Amino acid sequence: MDPEARLDTLVAPLRADTLSGAAVVAGTAAQVLHQGAFDVPGGSRREVHAGLTALSVKILDAQPAMAPLVALVREVLTAAGSAADARTARGSAAEAAELFRERLESRQLEVARRAARLLPRKGTVLTVSSSSTVRDALLFDAHLRDLRVICLEGRPMREGRMMAEALAGAGIEVVFAVDAAADALVADADLVLLGADSLGDRGVVNKIGSKGAAAAAKPRRIPVHVAADETKILPPGFPQHLTDDRPPEEVWDAPRGVVVWNRYFEAVPLETITLVTTDEATYGPEELERRRRDVVLPEEIRAWARARGAEGPAPL
Repeated sequence: MDPEARLDTLVAPLRADTLSGAAVVAGTAAQVLHQGAFDVPGGSRREVHAGLTALSVKILDAQPAMAPLVALVREVLTAAGSAADARTARGSAAEAAELFRERLESRQLEVARRAARLLPRKGTVLTVSSSSTVRDALLFDAHLRDLRVICLEGRPMREGRMMAEALAGAGIEVVFAVDAAADALVADADLVLLGADSLGDRGVVNKIGSKGAAAAAKPRRIPVHVAADETKILPPGFPQHLTDDRPPEEVWDAPRGVVVWNRYFEAVPLETITLVTTDEATYGPEELERRRRDVVLPEEIRAWARARGAEGPAPL
């Protein structure tokens, strides 16, 4: 198998994953980069770094909406770029990928612990789709709370069913509903809890349906909290990609003359968000904007972002 085809084979599971949230996808990407550190061709440090850059671009293209992949690539390329020779570059890149994967678990646990503190002792929480971070927050010390959770399905793949099953299996009362019911059901909620695939200029990018839930909560003065680790934070000016078209047949095998619009993600404006809880802190919107200015990315990642270009509103 030629090197290009080998890289495509490594990345294929990332593009194919239509159910998992950003944390799970980032774990898979870390495994891909760990393997890729030994598979990319090159006899010099520069060649190995170039090969890892090419693989990283394929990873980012596979799931462009998910900011943890940007953080992962940053750490791997930085490790490889500072090595003295090819062998050291491979080892350092593999080690950085594995360390990132290991830290994902501890980061998610800490986010869950912090977010759980903000849940009501008794009441109703509404969530959208299936974020593993949100799930862990709802399950954290769940026996100490009396919660009912409204799970919206997360069309088109309906991964919200995974969330509903996990919560119900832990003894939590669950109401499962279609995404379009957000406005009707949010009035019964004490809190809206969302995950995030990225936190950036456009706000909180998450599964489509999240914006409607947050917008329905705001005039009712129902707080909207986001649970997401620090790898989701993007610096100012870095694009948040939403125009990632997915197969139309996931929605409908439509007849001739019908165009099916199928995109998974949308941006929730920060002004509709009350708090963002990460593994390091809980931010209000203005505090999050200050934190974003501290994020530094290597040129290889910025070049990828420039090549894809900034995106405007998703066209109909």
